[in-house]
Amino acid sequence: MADPVIIVGGGLAGLSATIEALEGGAKVILIDSEKSLGGNSAKASSGISACNTETQRKLGIEDSRDKFFGDTMSAGDRENDPVLVNVLVDESTDAVEFLENNGVDLGDINLCGGHSVPRTHWIPSPKEGKPKPVGFGIISALKDKVNQFNASDPGKLEILLETKVVGLTSWNEYITGVNVITGGKKREVEGKAVILTTGGFSADVKEDHSLMQEFAPDKLSLPTTNGAFARGDGVKMARAMGAELIGMNKVQLITLVKVHPTAFIDPADPGAGTKFLAAEALRGKGAILINSKGLRFGNELGRRDYLTGRIQKECQPIEKLQGGSAGLPAALMLFNDEAADSFGRPGFNFYYMIKKFFVKYDNAEALSKSTGIDYSVLSKTLTAYNDFVVGKADKKKDQFDKSTFPVAFPLDKPLYVALVTPAIHYTMGGLKIDKNAEVFNEFMAKPFKGLFAAGEVTGGVHGSNRLAGNSLLECVVFGRIAGRSAAKIDYSNEKSSFVGKPPIEGTAKHQEL
Repeated sequence: MADPVIIVGGGLAGLSATIEALEGGAKVILIDSEKSLGGNSAKASSGISACNTETQRKLGIEDSRDKFFGDTMSAGDRENDPVLVNVLVDESTDAVEFLENNGVDLGDINLCGGHSVPRTHWIPSPKEGKPKPVGFGIISALKDKVNQFNASDPGKLEILLETKVVGLTSWNEYITGVNVITGGKKREVEGKAVILTTGGFSADVKEDHSLMQEFAPDKLSLPTTNGAFARGDGVKMARAMGAELIGMNKVQLITLVKVHPTAFIDPADPGAGTKFLAAEALRGKGAILINSKGLRFGNELGRRDYLTGRIQKECQPIEKLQGGSAGLPAALMLFNDEAADSFGRPGFNFYYMIKKFFVKYDNAEALSKSTGIDYSVLSKTLTAYNDFVVGKADKKKDQFDKSTFPVAFPLDKPLYVALVTPAIHYTMGGLKIDKNAEVFNEFMAKPFKGLFAAGEVTGGVHGSNRLAGNSLLECVVFGRIAGRSAAKIDYSNEKSSFVGKPPIEGTAKHQEL
């Protein structure tokens, strides 16, 4: 059997790479430190962005690759690598088709912050029953696909769970394996190439060798939406081998109330360091944000970094309402029945009835009495917003440059209110890669042979700020590219020439965390 491709990390990028490598004829060893596959990808709730898709055409949405490219570059303040963005955009349609061909229904689309047109695809919410979050649905479908490979061609795929990768190994110029610890024992796993899909470093807050401490110490006091496994292991391992890093000071915050850039404050545990991510689709379907004075303070469909800044500037900590915000600046997210129906009742009820993030008030006056917000201010805020919804306003854009107003908020109708606060969500910086997902060697000024990376472990795609839905897209696009690229590697003739010869400089290196 030929040497395998080793994939480190079992989230969306890792599963996409696994499927492509297997379909390319390679044997694969997939390694993850957790008890099950999925990573942060399984928690994604807003969707996957793409342009010129069949779903867009069916819904009458006019989009183009130039619009998508422009939105992505603009959101990243043009600090993005345009070569990588071109790949991201050009491969986006195929990425959605890849998921749909593997059993994911992406038949609904949301308009999310920073996008000029609706293009963030997600799983339609059922009218009743249990909703399927888009991240969980995608991961479940790709895990099923991987299991089908195991059933149809045993021996082609090996999955190692609860196995921690602690370093990369190399043979001559090639990265060919990893050192792992499993069951308390250390061993080397050998192959012909390594793909790192280990995610970001948002939870890497310990002072010893902490990437957050090194690159974003000013954000260490903020809560996070990430699991404890987001330690930056892939970045650290590749860096120890001389890999080039890019954009490491770009850490995205979650500030709004219902999407990738927002974090719910749980009334049952306001001070929890890990927050539950609020789907950006909530804002796309009509949620608005106000501060404790009853005033809107920004465009709810603006960029994530913009909304984060507005909350931090215009919102104060809340003490009594719904358990308070534990000293964190917090906004009130307002939702109503019309928005809930548009979002999907089962999905909304998960936030409202199961997680209990939302509290229902009979009307605006009831909200005013409970919160202490001046009713005259609150009613003026909602009336002014409603004028844009029904077309009574003199202008098409409000004072925050918002031009899309999904639902009105009648003063006499029920309101659902949740508290949200900024939280560390995503790290845009990481390993520098090229269009083939090859990792750059900083000292050689060219890519390593046999080392690839995809997903949040990399940098360059998003620039200074990421658009909603571009994370899942990046995982699929570059995960598939990495899998295809690694499967094609064949250095058997080169390697055979080493037999019986003394190692040359750079041969059989071992670098560990």
